[in-house]
Amino acid sequence: MLGNFLLSSVGDELHNKSEALFHTWIDAIATVLIEDGMDEELVKYRGENAAIAIQGSFILFQGLNDLALFMGVIQNLPK
Repeated sequence: MLGNFLLSSVGDELHNKSEALFHTWIDAIATVLIEDGMDEELVKYRGENAAIAIQGSFILFQGLNDLALFMGVIQNLPK
């Protein structure tokens, strides 16, 4: 859904809200990783990669109607 909004011409306000949502999501992943003892220099990279993997697999799930793609990514994310 976010991808559709970002690719359309819905205006700056929605783009700004989407950007804030992505930053919040990546920051939340980073916080969990820091609490788990991961090196702080790696957490943003890992958070971004997790968001990319989750969003990409969700798009493929929707496009191919195959939940296994999405579930496979979720199950294979580092603990």
